[in-house]
Amino acid sequence: MPIYRTSSVEDEPTIYLAHWSVRKTGDGTLHLVGVNLVTQDGRVSTSVKQFDTERRVALTASGRRYELIGAGGYDADAEYVWNWAIRAWRIAVWTDVTAELVPDWRHGLPAL
Repeated sequence: MPIYRTSSVEDEPTIYLAHWSVRKTGDGTLHLVGVNLVTQDGRVSTSVKQFDTERRVALTASGRRYELIGAGGYDADAEYVWNWAIRAWRIAVWTDVTAELVPDWRHGLPAL
């Protein structure tokens, strides 16, 4: 399975992420892991700079906006990309903090 560069932020300013989770690295940075609903590819964000857990919207270091769609979850392709990323970025320690940051992660976003 190849790893490839994504579109620029200008070309794809918002990613709609399904089967998502939130990972915290040993240095405290957060990353989103999931499936890009448009391309159906596994996806890992750059570090999260702002995160509205109620609306499930995040802004990352790249300037991209992520909207977390539906319930959090697992996807094999997304995990493949995450495992590639932690090797490439030399991340030795990380934790899944999805349940801690988004307590209702098992449910789709409630209507506001």
